[in-house]
Amino acid sequence: MKGRFFVFAIFAFVLCTAWTSVAAADTSLEILHGWNYNNDFNGAKERTVYTVKTFQPWTYGTFFLYYDITGPFTPPDSKVLPNEKGGFFGGQAFTLSMKRIGEAISGSKWNWGALGDVSLRYEMEHVSKFGMLNYYGLQWDIKIPGFDFVAVTTVIRDDWSLKGVDLQLGGAWQMTIPLGKITDFVFAGFIQWGMFGEGSGVINFCNDSVEKCATVQQKGAPFVTSQPQFLLDVGKLVRLTDRHLFAGIEYQIALNRYLQKGVNENLAQVMFKWAL
Repeated sequence: MKGRFFVFAIFAFVLCTAWTSVAAADTSLEILHGWNYNNDFNGAKERTVYTVKTFQPWTYGTFFLYYDITGPFTPPDSKVLPNEKGGFFGGQAFTLSMKRIGEAISGSKWNWGALGDVSLRYEMEHVSKFGMLNYYGLQWDIKIPGFDFVAVTTVIRDDWSLKGVDLQLGGAWQMTIPLGKITDFVFAGFIQWGMFGEGSGVINFCNDSVEKCATVQQKGAPFVTSQPQFLLDVGKLVRLTDRHLFAGIEYQIALNRYLQKGVNENLAQVMFKWAL
């Protein structure tokens, strides 16, 4: 039951609060294809990943959802690993803005200079093979000239299958660089650093029925994951539409992937993005 009360409290707050937009929402669909993945439970060395993202501001915070679906176009009769038939990874993050709540209570605007906002943050993460994880902490919105946004997170990573917790530092950013009047170049991405690794624990893998389960011992190691994106606004380039159709490269850097020591995965992926 650890942490579940907090989950239910977040959902109750969201459902009971007026969802009034204070900034433009953003939803996008992405297709990525790469050729140098690890051979693991997610699939073979060549894969296609379909990503759905949405960012929704509301009166006192934000909601962000993202899901990566591996093998989204794989027929069900294909002889591939199960995760290549729609295996998923993603999560949902909720924030409560301490600045906006303070402004509402005080009836005045607060100016914190380069610090745009500080928010309470909760995220539930879902992995098709491993289950659900929880993150609790703070999000810091930073104002940096030239960037569309910069957000830094300091959270506790809580995997119920492992003893203890870990401190995880993260960041996300986006910068739009005009290339004259021709088009725009977008540099975006995120980085996550699990600083210490969680303790030991077990995970159960079951086939056919709960009577056929294997218990595997594991120990969480420190890790780094980052996915910088280098995109060109191709819709603007061909004079079709601005800031909706993008193409480029996403580079994936994963050190101690899945919190497993020595498991690394570094590769470039061709990327197409449709911002709705």
